[in-house]
Amino acid sequence: MIEDIALADGRVARRVENRARIIGALFSLVRGGRPHPTLKEIAERAGVTPRTLLNHFPDMGALLVIAQAEWREQAKRDIPPIPDISDPEECAREFFRRATRFYETYSAIRWALLTTSVPMPTFDHRQHKGVVLNLLERRVMELVSRLGTAIDEDAELRRSVLVAVDPLAWRLLRVQQGLSRADAAATMARGVIVLARDGKVPRRSRK
Repeated sequence: MIEDIALADGRVARRVENRARIIGALFSLVRGGRPHPTLKEIAERAGVTPRTLLNHFPDMGALLVIAQAEWREQAKRDIPPIPDISDPEECAREFFRRATRFYETYSAIRWALLTTSVPMPTFDHRQHKGVVLNLLERRVMELVSRLGTAIDEDAELRRSVLVAVDPLAWRLLRVQQGLSRADAAATMARGVIVLARDGKVPRRSRK
């Protein structure tokens, strides 16, 4: 009886470990520049056989559904709180410096999910915002408020700020423009500061 229990526990442990390795392998490939790896590539990176992978996930869609849920929780943890800095512009710059880990990871994940052709019934590719982007929005709106701009009163400004800080904007800065993490963070902070300053100017005085 004891031997049977130990054997069952060992099988469960191996199953949990293999599952984690498969998701970790997918994560590693996506972050490494392979937004749409094959099941064979994932199995090889995880150190398991394709059959073992398929025992856990019958197809790529099933794997992506589980993976995106875990990625979402990781992304929520990676979004930093607003720094305790009195100067609002330096506070904004420091926030984006601390957010590089979040942006570096989540921009790759978001791009992979939005551009995949694999059916994912529980993931809406047209979804405007999810849990992660809502949390990011709340942080950024607080930064803008500290900069002295009543952004809730200007829908156009709000949209402009959210576009500037979207994880896909980070991907463009890093991949298309070839900026370093530090430069990409500085560019995002600068964009928010400039937009917030512009929001302080009454519309009737704008040219």
